[in-house]
Amino acid sequence: MTQAPEIRLAAAIGWLCLTEEPATDDLCAAVDDLATYERAHAMDTLPWMAAASGSDETGLRRCVRKMLHPKQPDPVGFDDPWSQHSR
Repeated sequence: MTQAPEIRLAAAIGWLCLTEEPATDDLCAAVDDLATYERAHAMDTLPWMAAASGSDETGLRRCVRKMLHPKQPDPVGFDDPWSQHSR
């Protein structure tokens, strides 16, 4: 039985948060595919996802970018509230 996309996405993000193992190409592709615009905006109702958002980037998309694509720069005008440079 295949799990719902929301469950697969939550499991993948949980795995990424709990391991220091590098994400495989298949996992990166699956997360990028599952982190849809609609799902990201639905998750922004969660306080911790809303806190992770910034600029025009949802919290989910920012988490995915930081975990899977850390070399991608922050969007122009992004003000990270947890950055030492923002203090």
